[in-house]
Amino acid sequence: MRNDLVFTIQRPFIDVVSAICALHGTHDVGRTSGGEMVRIDFSGAVAEKKITFVAADRIPDLLSTITEAVDFQIELKETTLMSDRRIPRSKNVFLLRITETGMACECTVVKTSTMTGQDAMDLKTLLEGVV
Repeated sequence: MRNDLVFTIQRPFIDVVSAICALHGTHDVGRTSGGEMVRIDFSGAVAEKKITFVAADRIPDLLSTITEAVDFQIELKETTLMSDRRIPRSKNVFLLRITETGMACECTVVKTSTMTGQDAMDLKTLLEGVV
């Protein structure tokens, strides 16, 4: 198994999973080093029965049914915002496994898309900022 990044978040498992689920359908806006306005849309899906991914908001009892590990598919879409139009920049897709390790969580990230833009460290920064 190839991992792009493995890191630990010093928070309880349910807190980390709740924070990721809460991010589904949200966005953030910022500026690049070149001064461009960029919008990043966050989409999260959860592995269901180890067969397919389902949007995080389509499993209402997720937080009461998961134990010790969960697999997410995280999609980050970047769009350049201009006064007269929006230009798609990239769509980065990550697989994220959250595993409970006592009162902390081990996070394993694999980037599945080949586009440039966001990487595993960007996803780690995003998650640590939210949790």
